[in-house]
Amino acid sequence: MATMDFARLRNQAMNDGQDSEVTVNTRALIDKVLARYSSEHTTLRELIQNASDAGASTVVIKYETDPSLNVPAPQSSDESVLLKHVIQHHTLRRLTVSNNGQPFSNADWSRLKSIADGNPDETKIGAFGVGFYSVFADCDEPFVVSGNKMMAFYWKGNTLSTKVAVLSPEQSSSDTTFSLKYRQANPSSPSYNPSKAPNLPSLCQFLSTSLTFVGLSSIELHLDGHKIASFGKKTSPPSDIQIPAGLNPKTEGGLMTVSRVSRQSSQIDSVWSNVIATAQNPARRVVDAVPAEIKNAGSSLKSFFSKLSGNAQTNSRAARPLIPVEKPVTFGEDISGESRAVIFLQVCTVEADTHVTRGFSAEIERATKKPPPKKTKVALLTSPFQEISESLSTASGTTSGLSAKIFADILPTNAGRIFIGFPTAQTTGILAHVSAPSLIPTVERESIDLNARYISNWNYELLRVAGLAARISYVLDISEIKAKTASDGTGVPSLIPKAAYVLQQYSSSLSAPSGLVGQTIEDAFWSCSKERSIDILSSKGVLPSKSVRMPAETLSFLGEVPMVPQELATGAMAFMLSLHNRGFISDLTMEDIRKGLEARALTDTELMEFLKWCSSKLDSGELDPPSVRNLFAVTIAALQDNSTDAGSGTILQLSTVESYVNSSRINPTLPIPSWTMPFKFTNSIPVKQLQMFGWQELSIVGWLRFMTSGNNLANLLASESLATQTLTLISKGWDQIDVSSKEAVRNILAPHPVLPTKMGMRRPEEAYFTTVKLFDDLPTVKPFPGVKDKFLLALGVRKTIELSVVFERMKAPQGGQDAKISWSHMELIRYFASVLQEIPQQDLERLRETAFLPGIGSASKPDQLFKARDLYAPAPSIGALGLTQIKLPQELQSQPREKKFLLALGLMEYPSALTIIKIMEGAGRTNNRHLYDLSLVYFLQNYFVNGYEKDKAKISTLKIPFLPTEQVDFPTLVAPFQCYSNEAADCFGYAIIRADISPHADKLGLQRDPPIRDVVQKLLSQPVKSKIEAEVKFSYIATRLGDLDFTKPMLTSLSSAKIVPIFRKYHSAGGFDGLKEKQSGISEMRIHHYVSPNSVFLGMDQEYRDLIEYVQYGPEATTFLLKAGAKHEPSISELARLLAENPPKFLSTMGHEKYLGLLRKLAEQASQLWKDKSLADTLRKSKILLGYKDIKTETKKEYADDDNYEDDDVAGLREWLLVSGNEVTIIDEVHWYSKFRDYLIAAPQEEVLETFYEKFGAKKISDQVKEEPRIGNPLRDQKSALKLQEAIFERSRLFLHEYERDASSHVVRHDAKWLTSNLKVELVSDISIRVSLLDHNVAYSQRRTAFIRRSGRHQRILSIVQKYDHYDVSSQLIPLLIKRPKQNDVIALEQILTEPLRRLQQKGINVERILRKQEYEARIAQQQELKRQGEENARRAEELKRNPIQEQPANGHVKEQPYEEPSRNELESPDPAPTMPGAFGSPEQPQPSAPLNRNQPAHKNLFNKFAKTLGFEQDKRLSSTNPPQISKDLQATKKNIQNAISECRPAGRDVIDSKHHADATELDKGGYCNDEQAENIAKAYTVPIDGISIDVYFGKFQLEKPRDIEEPISAFLPLILSLTKIFGVDPSAINIFLDSKSNTVAFNLSGSLFFNLAWFMELHWSEWGTEAGKNRAWDAWYLTYCHELAHNLVKDHNARHQWYQQQIAVEFARGFRTRLGAYLGGEKTQASLLD
Repeated sequence: MATMDFARLRNQAMNDGQDSEVTVNTRALIDKVLARYSSEHTTLRELIQNASDAGASTVVIKYETDPSLNVPAPQSSDESVLLKHVIQHHTLRRLTVSNNGQPFSNADWSRLKSIADGNPDETKIGAFGVGFYSVFADCDEPFVVSGNKMMAFYWKGNTLSTKVAVLSPEQSSSDTTFSLKYRQANPSSPSYNPSKAPNLPSLCQFLSTSLTFVGLSSIELHLDGHKIASFGKKTSPPSDIQIPAGLNPKTEGGLMTVSRVSRQSSQIDSVWSNVIATAQNPARRVVDAVPAEIKNAGSSLKSFFSKLSGNAQTNSRAARPLIPVEKPVTFGEDISGESRAVIFLQVCTVEADTHVTRGFSAEIERATKKPPPKKTKVALLTSPFQEISESLSTASGTTSGLSAKIFADILPTNAGRIFIGFPTAQTTGILAHVSAPSLIPTVERESIDLNARYISNWNYELLRVAGLAARISYVLDISEIKAKTASDGTGVPSLIPKAAYVLQQYSSSLSAPSGLVGQTIEDAFWSCSKERSIDILSSKGVLPSKSVRMPAETLSFLGEVPMVPQELATGAMAFMLSLHNRGFISDLTMEDIRKGLEARALTDTELMEFLKWCSSKLDSGELDPPSVRNLFAVTIAALQDNSTDAGSGTILQLSTVESYVNSSRINPTLPIPSWTMPFKFTNSIPVKQLQMFGWQELSIVGWLRFMTSGNNLANLLASESLATQTLTLISKGWDQIDVSSKEAVRNILAPHPVLPTKMGMRRPEEAYFTTVKLFDDLPTVKPFPGVKDKFLLALGVRKTIELSVVFERMKAPQGGQDAKISWSHMELIRYFASVLQEIPQQDLERLRETAFLPGIGSASKPDQLFKARDLYAPAPSIGALGLTQIKLPQELQSQPREKKFLLALGLMEYPSALTIIKIMEGAGRTNNRHLYDLSLVYFLQNYFVNGYEKDKAKISTLKIPFLPTEQVDFPTLVAPFQCYSNEAADCFGYAIIRADISPHADKLGLQRDPPIRDVVQKLLSQPVKSKIEAEVKFSYIATRLGDLDFTKPMLTSLSSAKIVPIFRKYHSAGGFDGLKEKQSGISEMRIHHYVSPNSVFLGMDQEYRDLIEYVQYGPEATTFLLKAGAKHEPSISELARLLAENPPKFLSTMGHEKYLGLLRKLAEQASQLWKDKSLADTLRKSKILLGYKDIKTETKKEYADDDNYEDDDVAGLREWLLVSGNEVTIIDEVHWYSKFRDYLIAAPQEEVLETFYEKFGAKKISDQVKEEPRIGNPLRDQKSALKLQEAIFERSRLFLHEYERDASSHVVRHDAKWLTSNLKVELVSDISIRVSLLDHNVAYSQRRTAFIRRSGRHQRILSIVQKYDHYDVSSQLIPLLIKRPKQNDVIALEQILTEPLRRLQQKGINVERILRKQEYEARIAQQQELKRQGEENARRAEELKRNPIQEQPANGHVKEQPYEEPSRNELESPDPAPTMPGAFGSPEQPQPSAPLNRNQPAHKNLFNKFAKTLGFEQDKRLSSTNPPQISKDLQATKKNIQNAISECRPAGRDVIDSKHHADATELDKGGYCNDEQAENIAKAYTVPIDGISIDVYFGKFQLEKPRDIEEPISAFLPLILSLTKIFGVDPSAINIFLDSKSNTVAFNLSGSLFFNLAWFMELHWSEWGTEAGKNRAWDAWYLTYCHELAHNLVKDHNARHQWYQQQIAVEFARGFRTRLGAYLGGEKTQASLLD
């Protein structure tokens, strides 16, 4: 295809083409424009901005509302209460916005009705000419008034038009007003949906923020005449500021140059009504997450940012100057009055000159309809630094806490935003608001246009001006900090928080929605510097950043290097990152540190900090050991003169240090070598770091060589104190010294007299321990603290003298020349005791075998010497036992050292337990009671002292008899294994220790109880013989249950062993109870048999007494039996198993009522039964279920019409049978059971039992019955079907409401919505159903008035006949609605379908929605009827004009309208049944009637109504009734009345629940039956009269006897029987009851009529003797009789029942009057009552 020349083709089209205009769909255009205005309060934003452009100072916003149709206004004069009601319940009608700006000029009026014709003034914000059209979002036809003109907008189809008019002078105003009527408040609008007042706190927040940068001074907010809020702004005069010299005022693109900078302060005042704080639910706020504080920022020396290299971007805003998020504010209940608040602002304004080319200006003007301004302003609002004690805002009032929300968006606490008059959605990236009116936004002014070529260049330049403004603001803030710092840098710490706050404000983050905005501002902030430096706070004050270093932390030993404080670096991490990344600051280097160390000598404090710093850097790996040693090489410290170290006052060069002091080994106060670092500098540095310095620990050997060399040795030998300190130190660390070091220490000290003794300084081998005291001239070592014997021994110090000398002295003769050195045995003991630890083992053995000790006792001889092991320590109690003791003086007996020595030789301190036991056994053998008691007392008293407890196990196994028992007296003794301490074990024949010794049984090795196995064996082999014996033995074993727990097999055998006696009465004449023959004579309780514990139950239960074995014992015995398997009552599984074994026994014993209770109990816990599969199988196989079968009994009553005969009316008996699951039927359809009861065994009709029976395989009757419907043809007129369908759809929601709102919602099968979609009602000619019982070959047919059948998968068709029964309809619908329907559900649905809505509402059913719908439809219908009547009247008037004279019929009557024959349903039921209750025309909708004659007397009783019915007072409106139709109605009514009479039948039970009945007078007042007032009555006696028997019943509170009511009943019975004769009712259906406590006059129970004699006695008996009284009584009871007969046709008290009651009264009125006249004429005998 050839290339087309589009330019030529266009020229051709322009020359030859036809002209036509482009059409615009104004409505669609406005809708599309409005679609871009998505923010809240758009309309208000545009109108306020227009006011600002017009130079207005005040804007007034007024909302007008419509009152609520549902909630009435409160009856209060409190303005706050009324305002709260308006806020909560009124709906918005109109919005009016006024301003006092310059009135509209003609150009303004022209632009107002033009789209896209913006304001050409470059100083104004409006640019696109579409802002005003935001009002069409809520208003279709706005109205504007300004100056002396007004303009109304209106629509012509999709075209928007206006009409302009001039105001009269008195109507003119200098204000401009916009009146906007809400579209959704117009009832005629398709979108009618009035809204409530906007969220007022949020609206106040918007309005307060609106004042920030716009030129307005105040904004007021009104609601229905209530001034609910006002906002005012005050601004100080601006102060000019010089542009900092180091900044370039020209932008990067060259379009703008900053020419002026000013700063000014302002405040915004806010006043609001307190009611707005609580009248609406507060809107939820999305609170920005506050990042966690980053600590230890920049801890690296090599690079301050090394740790942040991986996540620098994500953490760039780690710390922001956020105002703490406060908890939600709560307000009190007082809503009256006002609250106010003030907030203070500071704004920096930059004015820039623009330099644009002509082409650039033209492009901007093309896009915005205005040229770019010559000068433009950019304002920067920052949040001032807030001290803890200061606040940026103040508030007062009961709801002052609301100020936080109102002022929330004014300060940039979380993120700065771009303002183009109003805040946009664009953030700035720094914590500062930027106002730039010359920024060109997108059409909806929600973001900045950065896409269009020229517009984006213009906007980028303005953003660069904003960045320059931010830099200027930063310089101003940092200058304030600089002014507060001293020249030497003091005071810097106090300024760090403010400096950190300033740096955080200008730390850049990602802006949104466009990230280019924040990036542009940030680039301009940094690039405007003429050199790469920026002032910043350092340790030396505010300095250029190029002169400041950023260390890991502040280093005091480098105090002359300016560094950023650590807290500042941590608090402004993002700013520090930008400084570093852009090269504005340098890191601290090793060269900086080295130069700082070379500059001067360090002080003690600086040296200590330097060493700690080196240690930490080594630990973190930032420095290696060579680097540290490199620093040490240039480090010199000048130690202070007041130091206590050896090197005090000297210069310490770190390069010469080789070791450090370990204070745990060497005392730091002692002299140390010069190559060792003083301890105070290394105290806080870990050993690992010291070693990494290249230093080693100063060793003991090295230090000791230092101390024993040169002058130090002389000082050591001359100073006993220094020698003591040195030896103490070595002794203290002796155990930590290795073997070679110990040897070295010994070799160093051994040659020198360094050991202080009482004889002076001696060499170690010349000294003795202080314990050697044989001679006074021995050089014993002087004691000094901390010295260890092992240390002295290692040095060679001696502890003893040679034992050979001592033995020689022992062998020396007593007397002579050597007598002075001869020792007695006491002296020998003293000496040997003193040197016991030093005596060699072989010498100690020689002493043990040497007999050198004298003894005392009954077994010792004079001058006899004993070995130590043959003697006992001196003690009176031991001597009394006849044992030999050592002979020692009293003073030596109490010396522990000598005692220890003798014990080491074998001296016995006390006799052993076996020795004492043998003494006791010997005393028993010799019958020495005194010696026995002494030895027993000694044993017990010294049991723990002598440690006999360790021999307890041996004592318990001894075969030696030494213990007395309770069974025999002394001297007979037994061994420990032959007796026990628990006296309760005596019941089993065990020997028990004597009572006085029993508390010490454990000491003597006795067991408390015999072995449980032996006890159980005795119990099994020796059955108890009495209940007391059983109680005692069982109680004892109960105390041994803990032992039984360890022998499970034994406990199992006990559980199944027959050890529990069962007692029965034993008669001397005939034996035990229970035999067939009757027992007599004296009786006593004897053991009948034994049972096992696991088959017995505890207590005296009456329910299962004859079915289960029960026993009763004391608490202890009961505990044992429970442990052995007995139970208080059988578990559900046990009960079920027992029941399955013998169901007939349970039934015969319990009766069917209790048996049913047992089945309910099993059913409630059925889930537990089914877990045991074997039990479940047993239950299913056993006939444990109880079913019933109704047995009919013949009655005397005969029915003339078989169709009226119902099986339910047949009296019968109920036979209960035990059956299995497949033999019983669950009755889920009662009417089917009434037909097939002869063939079925029914399950009890209880849900819990039915569910239980289903588990046994019981089938539902609905599964056994088959229905075969025969549906007639649909009728042509389906009106009644449609009415019923509508009623079903409407009322089914009421029925299901209770199910759906509570926990029973799971039982709903289909909801009303499903029913509406899938159910159709169809009127057919007839319905018949053939119902057959499966497997029984029996069936019957019946007619139905309603039946539901399927039509497709989900569709259902409800077929009804002309005269349908609502009960049949309900019974068909319920299975569709409910999964498990009950009979009550059918009745409930029937009542809901038939009851009037007002009546349902009185019963608490929520019918408000239906009533509102009906009222609305009624209003529409009434309007249509009025319109139709008006048209009809107009038509007739027109006809009369055309035909003024018409012929009259010959008879003089107007021609009657044709009569429409009523339907079949209407013929058979005069009651308006086809019209559903609640529909139009129902009793709850009053029908218009002819005006009443005011002179006509009101009807006084029902006979007046009867007269009217009979025609004596006919309504003129009925004169045109078709006579044949009336006769049909009367025929149907008479037939129904006869049916009602034939339905009367005798009562079928003795106890009747009376149904409350309101008498006629109560009915006239609208009363109804109340089941809660029903009373129970019981048959009292029978009265025979005229060959029949009348039953008389009494209420349960009646105390009368028959003779007490003989007279009243003799008058009442003839009256009732006479009325019975009038109506032709079977007399056997009549019953009399007396219940003075009941409100019941009479009631009808299934055709049996009951009349209350108490009402006759109360109302008529007192006047019965008068003719007038008899008349009143006959009238009243005649009407009551009619009322009860009507209940045979209609159960409820409704219009239909009343109608039948009237018809019955009219039908038998003649007979009643005749009978009454005859009665009053004298025919009152009882014989004539039934004639």
